[in-house]
Amino acid sequence: MRNAYRMHTGSRRWTLATTRQGNLLLDLHRQVEDLDNRGRRNNIRVRGLPEAEGESPQEILTGLFTHLLGEAAPEDFGIVRAHRALRAPRRDGLPRDLICALVSFPLKEELMKAARSRPDLSYMDSPVSLFQDLSQTTLDARRALRPLTRLLQERRIPYKWGFPFSLQARVDNMWHVLKWPNDIPRFLRNAGLPHVTIPNWILEGPPARAVGPSEMAHNLHPDQEPHRRRGGPNGPEE
Repeated sequence: MRNAYRMHTGSRRWTLATTRQGNLLLDLHRQVEDLDNRGRRNNIRVRGLPEAEGESPQEILTGLFTHLLGEAAPEDFGIVRAHRALRAPRRDGLPRDLICALVSFPLKEELMKAARSRPDLSYMDSPVSLFQDLSQTTLDARRALRPLTRLLQERRIPYKWGFPFSLQARVDNMWHVLKWPNDIPRFLRNAGLPHVTIPNWILEGPPARAVGPSEMAHNLHPDQEPHRRRGGPNGPEE
C-alpha cells in the first residue's frame, strides 16, 4: 500500500513537473515571438513594386513614400536599410516584396495611415500595398485562425490582433481574448460562436496552405491582404 502511494505521489510530481516545463516553454515561445515583432516595429513591407536588376531599393522607396505623403513628405525618410524579400526570384515573374526599416516610428505610422487612406495606391504603373512586417511565427498563428476570423467577419463581430500575440473580439461590449490553442473552446463559448476546427499552430506547426490562382497572382502573405481589400482596424499591423 505504501509503495503504491509512493508511485502515485511520484507520478503526480512528474505530471506537475512536465506541466510546469511545458508552461515555461510556451512562455519562452511567446517572449521570443514578441521580441521578434518588436524588432520589426519600424519595418514596412511593400508589395507590388517592379523588380529590376541593379535597382536601388532605397531610391525606389523614397520615391514611393514621397508620392504617398505629397507635400508633407520630409527631405529624408531615414531609411536605415532596404532589401527585397530574402528568397529566390519568383518563377512567375511577380516582384518580391521590398522590406525597409525606418529610424522614426511616428513617420512609419504616418506612412501606414496614408496607405490605408489610399485604397487605389499605385506607383511605377503598378498597384502597391503596404504592410507591417511580422514574424513568421505570428503569420503562422494568424493563418491557423483564419476559419475563426472568417466566422467573426460573417457574424459582423469586431475583432483585432494584439501584441504579444492574441485575438480579441468584442461581444455585447465585452472583449474576449484568445492567446493559446487551448483558449479556443472558451473563446467560442463566450462569443456565442459554433464549433470550428482550428489546428494547434504551436504543436502541429504551420498549417498547410492550398494556393489558388488568385493567391498566386497576388503573392499574398498568410492572413495579409492589401489595404484596399482589408481596410479597418483588423489588419496585420494592428
